[in-house]
Amino acid sequence: MKKKIILLCVLALSCAAFCQQIKNKNIEVDELFTLLNASGYELFSYDISEMLNERYSIVFVKKEFSAGKEIDSSDLNTLQNKLLLSDFPETSLQDILDAGLSIIDPETQAIYHADKISLGFYPSDNDSTKFMQINVPNMGNIRLPIKLRGLSMKDSNEKYFSYNTRPFKIETFEESKFIPLVLFGSSWYDERFNIFRFCGEREIKPDMSSEILKDVPHYYIIGVKFIKKK
Repeated sequence: MKKKIILLCVLALSCAAFCQQIKNKNIEVDELFTLLNASGYELFSYDISEMLNERYSIVFVKKEFSAGKEIDSSDLNTLQNKLLLSDFPETSLQDILDAGLSIIDPETQAIYHADKISLGFYPSDNDSTKFMQINVPNMGNIRLPIKLRGLSMKDSNEKYFSYNTRPFKIETFEESKFIPLVLFGSSWYDERFNIFRFCGEREIKPDMSSEILKDVPHYYIIGVKFIKKK
């Protein structure tokens, strides 16, 4: 009897082990984001559909800071939030319609609307450069290299390049005013522990009062201005 019980227990355990399997499953979106972030890809998206009640020129701006002081500011490009049929020469209007483009707003004769902005960073083929891309669907792309500054540890001449992002908190919207969207900044060297850090607030205050800005030695702020068109 005892042998039968032991045999049954062995069979039960064998069956349980046999039934346990590792199965393939579909990849989740958050898993892809984790992989992309670990590989140096970051993306931010902004809904600008509420601005479609007016026509705006969207001016993208890059500001550079070193030791807490602004050292450069440049307008990158200007895109539109609406494209109207009247933006084209009269001689080409019929060709545009024949090409399959349709009027999506009869009142304004708009053929394209921009309802979002995406802003991302991705690696280049060297450590001292990253690329930034801004996309406004149906209106255009902006792609440009971002130069990084290397840091060294104590008693070492080897340069270490580590830049991270932080989104800005968007509190208000004012026409023609610069609205900061993303901070892209360098880690800083903690000599006490001989490590590089990038820690602090997860969201930057638009008035630049966030404590993390006191520690970041070099950073860029990418933002936008909405200029109303007459």
